[in-house]
Amino acid sequence: MKEREKKGLKNLGGDVEKMKKIWAIGIVAILVCGVGLAIAQENLVKNEKIQIKGYNNNELAEILDEHGMVQDPETGLFKIKTEGGIPEAVISEVELKEMIEEANIKNFREPVTGKINCTKLANFTDPVTKIIRKLKERGYNDSKIAEILEKHGMGWYPETGATWIGLSSEDLGLKHLPPRYDPFSESLEQEHQLVETRGLTQKYQLMRTRNEVYRGIYTKIKSGSCAAEEGETTDHVVTTHVGRGGHWAEAGVYKGSGGPTLWLFTYDDDEGGWGWHGTTSATTYNDIEIQVIGPHSGSYRYGIWINGEWERYGHLPYKENRADQANEVWTETGTYTSDTIAAYHSEPHLYVDYNQLIWWNEEVSTQWKRNFWPPWPVKESHWMGSDAWIYKT
Repeated sequence: MKEREKKGLKNLGGDVEKMKKIWAIGIVAILVCGVGLAIAQENLVKNEKIQIKGYNNNELAEILDEHGMVQDPETGLFKIKTEGGIPEAVISEVELKEMIEEANIKNFREPVTGKINCTKLANFTDPVTKIIRKLKERGYNDSKIAEILEKHGMGWYPETGATWIGLSSEDLGLKHLPPRYDPFSESLEQEHQLVETRGLTQKYQLMRTRNEVYRGIYTKIKSGSCAAEEGETTDHVVTTHVGRGGHWAEAGVYKGSGGPTLWLFTYDDDEGGWGWHGTTSATTYNDIEIQVIGPHSGSYRYGIWINGEWERYGHLPYKENRADQANEVWTETGTYTSDTIAAYHSEPHLYVDYNQLIWWNEEVSTQWKRNFWPPWPVKESHWMGSDAWIYKT
């Protein structure tokens, strides 16, 4: 009996040791899971802070750094870090700098007249496309190329070849952006309500060409306060569009109700959606240029430049389009935030065919439109400046 008791105690001691090890492993697992949950929660909070409360310059710099970008302190634009080049494509720092510099719109202007050399522009290849070609030569597949581009502050839509420089909505944690509509559709005369998505109602003022004969637009946009506050205006854009037939390209300034940041953005309705290219201030004029460049695979290639810097290439179904300048707001509550600083579109030019740039003045057949049903939270006035319309909203 005593021998059995000893064996029993020995076995019991072994069981206790096993249980201790199991408990220890369990505690470690709980701690690891806890750390993982804490990190996930931190990332979620960070993203929600971007969407809802905004964030400081250090946080933005951190996000840019993660995607191989920095912010130009003078223009507010996000720029590719050129240090080290693109090693995956065997592109040196010097070569990368040259690619980016060659894309600046100033390189396509005649030195005396300032007019765009359309032949030179039509033959131009953007820096992202050049990098993609280099990566394909080295045997990378599409998914790996997209991954490399994102790491270096660039984007690509493989289905069509559309390219851009900048951050995505996902990069910035911007999850709840307003749906966009064809700005040239007559359905804009009706009120948009999207109960099935966010319950948003849209209101707007816009100035647009009646005729579909324009290849693009050059204009200066000052967003003003672009007001949006929680419980009132959820989203606000001061923008310009080029397109027709249900497709368009767009560039302007966006502000959400979550924070003070005024974002420089572009948008394409079927080639990548929103793109984010920098930040600005309420009193800064930004040069916006959207041009159809030439035929490409059954459609027409367009380019967007902001403050002279190339930002995006995409495609439109037509060479000749309509153009507009707009101020658009959305709400979930029916209450709209009042602007404290007015927005301005000034010095607008329109591109006609491939070799003519005209002022957008009283000689251009123009419409001024607002949402059909009241209220009309966006007010407008317009008058002739020295050469072109000034549009205040």
